[in-house]
Amino acid sequence: MWFKNLRVYQFTQPFTWADDAEKQLEERRFSPCARHEPMSFGWVSPLNDEDAPLTLQVGQHLLLCARKEEKVMPASAVQIELDAVREAYQQEHARPMPRKELQATKEDVVQRLLPQALSRHSVIWLMIDLETQRVLVDASSASRAEEVTALLRSCLGSLPIRPWGPENSGEFFFTDWLKSKKSPAPFELGTDAELRGQGEEESVVKLKDHDLTSDEISLHLEHNKLCLQLGLNWGERISFMLTHDYAIKRIHFLDVIKDARDADETETRAEQLDADFAIMSQEFQQLLNQLNAILTDASATGE
Repeated sequence: MWFKNLRVYQFTQPFTWADDAEKQLEERRFSPCARHEPMSFGWVSPLNDEDAPLTLQVGQHLLLCARKEEKVMPASAVQIELDAVREAYQQEHARPMPRKELQATKEDVVQRLLPQALSRHSVIWLMIDLETQRVLVDASSASRAEEVTALLRSCLGSLPIRPWGPENSGEFFFTDWLKSKKSPAPFELGTDAELRGQGEEESVVKLKDHDLTSDEISLHLEHNKLCLQLGLNWGERISFMLTHDYAIKRIHFLDVIKDARDADETETRAEQLDADFAIMSQEFQQLLNQLNAILTDASATGE
């Protein structure tokens, strides 16, 4: 359940969790793919229990989990079947199969092979912070995050959200922080970054376990490279990579949070999930509040 990435959204108008919201989610509870279905996508219990509720609420924080099943159809298998049908058509009619008929035939082949295809399963975790009016998705890509927010919107009828963060791209802020060899408190520079050249020189430099205050970094910046992703540490609590569009990736929970988790005395899986979610949701709320403060200040001052 511990999120590894964050795509964050801000509600654009006041949002409350309605009394019938759980019932609305039930209408899209996950069920496995039928024999001829290429994909199934729906909600599962955070406890991974078929009889458990689809939401876990701790204080003002809600936890949801979506499961996706996709049939894996090798393109080579489809092509072999399609080539055989196309060859038979050409021999019978002494001409190539028309494009429209070829496309229809391909769809028929896929439908015929679907029952034999293997399934690939994945889950996407989503958190709603009612206090700060944010939606947090454990996804590294925007498309994957939008997939699960679209599912939630289809259940609730509306989901008025926008991507969290300033309108200005973060690359200018990050580059200035590297030039000054420090980031705004309470954050510290980490050891990872991605730099990219501008204009005709679009070279990319990916740095890992590197001293970001070194002369080498300064030299890259002097050659007009911008920092698109920057590693940051939040005390001894969380380390992460912040991207230019304000996604948070490669989240690692550090000693303070690990110690807090170890201090919890839980006996059941449900109690452990409650305790873990309580810790994680509070930490993310504070992290985002403090990130928002420094980004807002940087945006206002143009730094």
